[in-house]
Amino acid sequence: MTVVQSLVSAISTKLGFSNDRQQPYHPLNPLSAAEIASSVAAIRKDFGGDRLWFKSTQLVEPPKAELSPWLDDLADGKAVERLPRIAETLLGKRNAEGAKWFVYKTTILEDGSAEVRSKEEVTSHHVPPDMGEMIAAEKSLLDDPEFKAAIAKLQLPSNAKVVADGWIYGADNVEDTPRFIPFMVYLSFSENPDTCHYAAPLPIVPVVRADTFKLEKLEYTPIFGTGDKTLLDLEGPFPWEAYMPNEYDASIRDAAGLKARDDVKPYRVLQPEGASFTLEGRVIKWQKWSFHIGFNYREGIVLSDVRYDNRKTFYRLSVSDMTVPYGDPRAPFHRKQAFDLGDVGAGLTANELALGCDCLGEIAYLNFDHFTQDGSPLLQRGVVCIHEQDDGIGWKHTNFRTNRPSVTRSRILIIQTIITVANYEYIFAWRFDQAAGISLEVRATGILSTAAILPGETSPYGNVVSPGVLATNHQHLFSIRIDPSIDGDSNTIVQEDSVAMPFDKANPPADNKWGVGYTVEKTPITTSGWADAAPEKNRVFKITNPNKINPISGKPVAYKLVPAPSQLMLAHPDSIAYARAEFGEHHLYVTSYKDGELYSGGLYTNQSNGNANGIRSWIDRKDNVENTDIVLWHTFGLTHNPRVEDFPVMPCETHMIHLKPNDFFTASPAIDVPASTQAINQSRLHQPGQHLQGSDELEKAAKSNGLNGKSCCK
Repeated sequence: MTVVQSLVSAISTKLGFSNDRQQPYHPLNPLSAAEIASSVAAIRKDFGGDRLWFKSTQLVEPPKAELSPWLDDLADGKAVERLPRIAETLLGKRNAEGAKWFVYKTTILEDGSAEVRSKEEVTSHHVPPDMGEMIAAEKSLLDDPEFKAAIAKLQLPSNAKVVADGWIYGADNVEDTPRFIPFMVYLSFSENPDTCHYAAPLPIVPVVRADTFKLEKLEYTPIFGTGDKTLLDLEGPFPWEAYMPNEYDASIRDAAGLKARDDVKPYRVLQPEGASFTLEGRVIKWQKWSFHIGFNYREGIVLSDVRYDNRKTFYRLSVSDMTVPYGDPRAPFHRKQAFDLGDVGAGLTANELALGCDCLGEIAYLNFDHFTQDGSPLLQRGVVCIHEQDDGIGWKHTNFRTNRPSVTRSRILIIQTIITVANYEYIFAWRFDQAAGISLEVRATGILSTAAILPGETSPYGNVVSPGVLATNHQHLFSIRIDPSIDGDSNTIVQEDSVAMPFDKANPPADNKWGVGYTVEKTPITTSGWADAAPEKNRVFKITNPNKINPISGKPVAYKLVPAPSQLMLAHPDSIAYARAEFGEHHLYVTSYKDGELYSGGLYTNQSNGNANGIRSWIDRKDNVENTDIVLWHTFGLTHNPRVEDFPVMPCETHMIHLKPNDFFTASPAIDVPASTQAINQSRLHQPGQHLQGSDELEKAAKSNGLNGKSCCK
């Protein structure tokens, strides 16, 4: 061990980093704790020991021209050399007047030390907030005399506690503004920190300067169903007495006599021989699939070098961005538009998952190393859970002549992360199946963002979900980045529509005499641009490799995207909200590949006003995207008009997109999945009131039901 390595090891141990978390080398592994410590040390040295505020750090992935052949050599079992490791860190220096923010790039050397590669000040954009900043701003707000005086005018009960949730400021117009943190303010009737304060929103939005934590202004929210009248227009005190507790936490509900249902018997997923996947560092192998599982502060899960039976399918898959625009046009709600990944980060908001809660069965977990605002180590445990799941019947056929069935059950591999962004939760689950398909399942849950409304009022901009509580209509739009490598990097996107052939009953055409014909219209996308879903045409988008022809069909090998034809941005095209959501205009975008173009909403989304230089600027290049290295972007989501049933916690809203092989193979890739049998599955007959444990009891129960212990899939 060199002197530098010894020093780094000693520093890491002193700071609480654990050497046993070191992974086998892979150029796409997230930054390790030791690498982050070395990078922070190099930055401090360059800054001259100033007190710094650290926001985020993550790996800069190697250029594709270097990484792609490296991955090919690794897959072929060839000797590979170490590629450079570069960390990109966002940090700032604060003083009483404000802050300056910088992006540092540091090179992690082979001996474990780091050296500064570049330094650039962020001047034309607003950096994102971070959790430490939100907490510090909240503390400053709650201690502010002007805010305390405003709260006192509400004449709240003496035992009331005020809770302030930091939010995203949004934008009013194209003019630049200081960086702000607005707060949604609530009343809490309980000392229990897990009480649902969202059931008692207060009609005031204080705005704090993010760089100084000083109160900038107090804004008052509309409290009638329509119109702009606020608390300042109200005759008499604010009617906080109308609020009622509406709890979700099991212990609070139990103490209040609101017992959980008691007729749910245990459901356990048992895998007596263990899971079918293996992990080599962060490279997972499951049946014929193999890929690398990365993780970063911005996107969360990143899947790279995705291969099936060692054939290349996708170079990189990730959730690129998302936006949540709200539909109440009244100030200050008109600014309410979050970019949860760009504004905060999927990695920084990731839950620490636990056994028996978020995944069932035999689970593997992956951790994430980051830092706090002072550069101290931060280990987030179990931010990714990996498990297998039964997904019903995979394929089945029964020969009606012999009554002999052939059936397989579908098993899927799930790579899942869950993020909490203030009140909301998002569950992202990448699903790999035995038929060589990949799906992304997105679930939205958590608690609605609520606002005050006077008792008896209703609003066209949302729904009253609890007394005095308005849940505003809003949208959730997700942008998925799909970097294909379908048997190589030279790919073309082909839009395919199923359309009826022309038909005239009075004079039927020769090629469609009976009027039943339809054809598939194929439209290659040759220049960077956009397209939209069209379910009435069964529109799909095939990612083809025109240089590789399927020997059976005679068509190019391909994977097809089955898009989710969801509603897109409802904000007017001339609005700031529309300008900010660069990926919200269309369901699909195609761009040429460029290193570093990862975030469709732009690098800096916080208070962006149409200047984020995201996907709009990339498609405007009008690059060639035919038979070349391309990126496919898919926008989908949900328009959420809240129900009373969505409160106090919203049942999951689930949406899914699919990538399926299309003439990629010469037969069904799932044809060799083992048959489903009772000998393996060991199911048992339901006997009300009885608990059958062994095979003898199962045999007796089967005979009593006339089944003679036989199984159709025996």
